[in-house]
Amino acid sequence: LAKEVAYAARALGKSAAFTLAAVVTLALGIGSTTAIFSVVDSVLLRPLPFPGAEQLVVPQSHSRLTGESWSVSYADFMDWRDQRVFDRVAAYQNTEVDLTGAGEPVRVSAVAVSPQFFGTLGLAPALGRPLQPGDFDPAAPRAVVLSDRLWRTQFGAQQDAVGRTIELNGIRRPIVGVMPAGARWPVDVDVWVPLRITDEADPDMQRRDNYVFSAIARLDPARGLEGTRAMMVMLAQRAEAEHPDIRRGVTTLPTPLLEWALGSTTPRALWILLGAVGLLLLIACVNVASLQLARAASRRREIAVRSALGASRARLVAQTLAESGVLAAVGGVVGVLVAPWMVRLIVAVAPADVPRIETAAVSLPALAVALGASMLVALLSGLAPAVSATRSQAGMAIARATTRATTGRGEARVRRLLVVVELALSVVLLVGAGLAVRSIVRLRQADPGFDTRHVLTASISLPASARYEQNAQVAAFMMQLRDRLASAPGIAAAGVASASPLGGGGFYLGRSMIAEGLGPGPEGEVNVQWNVATPGYFAALGVPLLRGRDFTAHDDSAGTPVMVVNEAFVHAMFPHENPVGKRAMSSRDEKVYREIVGVVGNVKYYGASDSARALVWVPYAQNPWGMGIVTVRTSGGNATTAFPVVRRELRELDPGIALANVMTMDEARARSMAGDRLVAILLGTFAALALTLAAVGVFGVLSYLVERRSRELGIRIALGAQRSDVVRVVARETATMLAGGIGLGLLAAAALTRVVRSLLYEVQPGDPLTFGGVALVLGLVGVVAALVPVRRAVRADPV
Repeated sequence: LAKEVAYAARALGKSAAFTLAAVVTLALGIGSTTAIFSVVDSVLLRPLPFPGAEQLVVPQSHSRLTGESWSVSYADFMDWRDQRVFDRVAAYQNTEVDLTGAGEPVRVSAVAVSPQFFGTLGLAPALGRPLQPGDFDPAAPRAVVLSDRLWRTQFGAQQDAVGRTIELNGIRRPIVGVMPAGARWPVDVDVWVPLRITDEADPDMQRRDNYVFSAIARLDPARGLEGTRAMMVMLAQRAEAEHPDIRRGVTTLPTPLLEWALGSTTPRALWILLGAVGLLLLIACVNVASLQLARAASRRREIAVRSALGASRARLVAQTLAESGVLAAVGGVVGVLVAPWMVRLIVAVAPADVPRIETAAVSLPALAVALGASMLVALLSGLAPAVSATRSQAGMAIARATTRATTGRGEARVRRLLVVVELALSVVLLVGAGLAVRSIVRLRQADPGFDTRHVLTASISLPASARYEQNAQVAAFMMQLRDRLASAPGIAAAGVASASPLGGGGFYLGRSMIAEGLGPGPEGEVNVQWNVATPGYFAALGVPLLRGRDFTAHDDSAGTPVMVVNEAFVHAMFPHENPVGKRAMSSRDEKVYREIVGVVGNVKYYGASDSARALVWVPYAQNPWGMGIVTVRTSGGNATTAFPVVRRELRELDPGIALANVMTMDEARARSMAGDRLVAILLGTFAALALTLAAVGVFGVLSYLVERRSRELGIRIALGAQRSDVVRVVARETATMLAGGIGLGLLAAAALTRVVRSLLYEVQPGDPLTFGGVALVLGLVGVVAALVPVRRAVRADPV
């Protein structure tokens, strides 16, 4: 074996062009496969950094009617805790706080947790202690646990940080612990504080539809996932029977923690990319096999002499496979060297909200995949040439090699078949890439419902201090900030709202509305997204006012309760009617009838691919919130020029409030399309490589066939054949391969592209324009690749 490998290496060294082409082809295939698998391993396959992470679940409320899932009520949490549904269970609430007292205020992600939170996760601080039962007493100091990241950035990783104090939202808190690096839940949280429930009998805590809490639980090993699910459903049925008006069709279910963290879109997209890169690797194998067949034809005399001198067929096959093995090994090494660069590129263009994407790196499992891919490549690319090289009888091969005749029809059929397979695989990749590109183009063209240009947004959160203790104080601050910004130079319009469209940040709150005159109950209710906003917000965002008016300074706590709604709300609640002047109320929360004073256009709420949702806005002065998204529209130019203005006006009002999540609306829109863009970019890259390899394959086979039939073509020309006759011979070969490959590829694509349906926006998996375009492009590429062999054929010298 060592001799065969050494001989293969020497032989490949003498064929530099062939070796370079094969190695580059294989390196691209193996490197891409290693890179994509590295991302899949980091995001999907690697266990979460918690002891017994497979036993952790996320309890959720779930609608049997719509299939949607959401957060939980505290009353349900108490049921699970008191009935011992889980081994351990904890409730928590996400929030954001301003870290002050050390220069410019900084917004950090925080979470208020119930007593069993750290025990449920199985985590212990790296420094200090976790939150203890005494920390949850309302009279106790407000203890805080820091993340490793915040400890390093704000305290320089000093060991004496525990015991010192930190100022959050204007409140001094003692630091009692620092968590280990990478061990954080929820993801990216920097601060853990006690969730202090003063009275669990409080009506808000007992409400079964107050879905403002999240939960984390560890399964009871004796009950398992299915037993836990059955017990949760039983308790939910009891709650539904007791509260049919608010819990109709609502159950509760446990979702494994990793599955919940990843969602449904990310795993599907990554598996599709892994399948696509697998197709690219197969195309690379087929291409190298075709190259090796051509090389085997040129070495047929050598192989025939070996056979005549007594070499067995097994020995000849081993020699050919050794050559394939050397090529695959070198290609694998180069691919592994290139893979880390590919991983870094993928991480750079991937959406920031993909869990654990930042930890993606070429790991031992990825190296094992690269090794396996290299072995598979060696076998697949070397099998056909190995069999072909040893099929002919030695004497006949020597006689044919002595003359200038080439190999027979069997080998030609194998090479044609390889090209057909390569074309078919390329079609599948091209169709997938075409659908993804068409989808991202549709997303870019989709109207978000407002003009995203010249708009800057930033989030603020008011501290829990005496200055903002009263609702009137909160509303006054927001109105004052809005008025100062609206009158600032360079600002065309300004406003504040609780949430920003296109998933740009804020607090997205779902509620149910019922029109005046209808009784309580699910009939006639419309599910809406509830927002609060100041006057001027719609002008700042650029949402068109279709009917009625905007909010004014008179829409305060002493005025008539009012709201502005969008077209989707009107269509759902007051179809074919003028809604201005009509009234509706939040049937389960506010229970106050509000008059509709204005109707605005629909906006994309959660992202660029979101469908039209019913939206409601109420005045800040009538429903004050201690947080908001500041939105300003500049008079022209780059929207980022408004940032110094917003920061200056906020400092003058309160220097202790941090300005966070600053972004333009164009950036928010781009972020909402980042996942779709990543899939389109990677599929497009794989498809471009596949198209190039397919063109090389067509060119190589046709060149080989023209060379093989050179004597025949010479005789035809000598007997009077015209150039068009010679072209027709080569064109027939080209058309047969292209038709077979494209036809098989389109059939395979029609069957496989249905799996990408959920990733497409306003594009069907069987989109005829994409399928037709792919067939046309690949056909043109095949024709162009055939031009050189055709030119060589018509210039054949009859002599």
